[in-house]
Amino acid sequence: MTLTGERLPDLASNDHNNVDSRSGLNQFGIHVGAPESLTPTETLCSSVLSEPYVGDIYPAYSGIAHSPGTVDHGIVDGDEHHGLRNPRGSRPNSMLSANSDRSRAAGIGETATGGVVAGEGMPAALRWRRPGPIIAFFIVAGAIVAGVVGSLVIGTKKEADVEDKNGGSASGGTKTNGDPDINSPEIKELMNNPDLHKVFPGMDYTPFNTQYPDCIHNPPSQNNITRDVAVLSQLTNKIRLYGTDCNQTQMVIHAVNQLKLTKDIKIWLGVWQDGNQTTNIRQLEQMWTILDDYGDSYFEGIIVANEVLFRKEMTIPTLSKIMDSVRTNLTSKKMNLPVATSDLGDNWTAKLGNESDFIMANVHPFFSGVTAEEAALWTYRFWKVKDGPFWKTDTKKNIISETGWPSAGGKNCGGAVSCDKGAVAGIKEMNRFMDDWVCQALTNGTSYFWFEAFDEPWKIRFNEKGKEWEDKWGLLDVNRKLKDGVKIPSCSGQTVSK
Repeated sequence: MTLTGERLPDLASNDHNNVDSRSGLNQFGIHVGAPESLTPTETLCSSVLSEPYVGDIYPAYSGIAHSPGTVDHGIVDGDEHHGLRNPRGSRPNSMLSANSDRSRAAGIGETATGGVVAGEGMPAALRWRRPGPIIAFFIVAGAIVAGVVGSLVIGTKKEADVEDKNGGSASGGTKTNGDPDINSPEIKELMNNPDLHKVFPGMDYTPFNTQYPDCIHNPPSQNNITRDVAVLSQLTNKIRLYGTDCNQTQMVIHAVNQLKLTKDIKIWLGVWQDGNQTTNIRQLEQMWTILDDYGDSYFEGIIVANEVLFRKEMTIPTLSKIMDSVRTNLTSKKMNLPVATSDLGDNWTAKLGNESDFIMANVHPFFSGVTAEEAALWTYRFWKVKDGPFWKTDTKKNIISETGWPSAGGKNCGGAVSCDKGAVAGIKEMNRFMDDWVCQALTNGTSYFWFEAFDEPWKIRFNEKGKEWEDKWGLLDVNRKLKDGVKIPSCSGQTVSK
């Protein structure tokens, strides 16, 4: 039976002391690398912990280097790959000898900080403005990229061999396929899928082929992003991005315009930050270029950094100074946008809460090792007990910035070496978490971003034996097909509000 109504159970009380303690199975928050008053299903109550959040809430993370990989600044004057991340619950992977995390990877240095022209046939307004010395770049990039080309190629040609309805490849540029808009037959079909329901308050989204510097050689396709946004518009009205590289923000805006969604979709502008100053400066400069070119009307807010505290690449004072500087410049430009950061639910403190305009915590039950049957209640309890003390009085400013469940790939035991049940990655389990979470959150106004809409096959490089889930978090596959067996709750026709 599902509990209904607005009353929130006292999850921190001793009412649940008669149930088994699962304090040894705690873990997560975002990637590799997303509430106020949810009433979970009664069937989950048997899993509630008596003292659930004592000590290391995500023990499986404690064995992961917070700064995986090392940038040799004599060779690469660092850059990130804001689509790469350190896979949760597994050993870090080095990508191009640089720090890697779910939404980032190594880069190529200041000579390329302006980026390159994206996508054949890209509208002029969508092109990067300051191309760097490409010849010097390719000499460096060729040597660095050679060792990882194989892993980049596997599964990274989104619909490359799939013909679209106009006879062109979906990976082609606008000269080949045109510039799809709301009147295109394929777009109409994508925007009228009866199996998709607009029941998610937000969706985390990393456009395909927007990992820097890979996008210099294999740039994102505007057509693909327009198609993605068409699908996303059937699931949510808020899209969260993680970084500004590879022209991704401009391309999402273009898609919103093409699909006549300016009144229906808002974007959280992501600005990647890490331990590399070159990356950080470039991302912020690109953010200002975007805001200067497009204004603030497309955006819900700005998210500066993701899990930078978890990775120990910044301190709260340093991050706070960056956010304050962004606010000051926004004011000088007469723009009014909230400025926040997102981090693991376990990394939020009163000080960070005071410095961020929103509380945005990444809370993933899968990495705690709890079963799918326990996931919804575990997620809310973690959010309330760990982050509730820092919630804003304006409840709309409290958001779970990532939560979700992988559709395949193995079993996660949290901090334990082995377990009888654990968190099993699978379609049935994904459906169970959605069944216990989505409609209840919608009814009770719990704000969150679902991680994620589409699979990201390039993350296969982060998979380990028995832990092959990093590329399988999407509700849909890479070709925007709802995965076999996935059932998105219809919530009796209720949808998210603007």
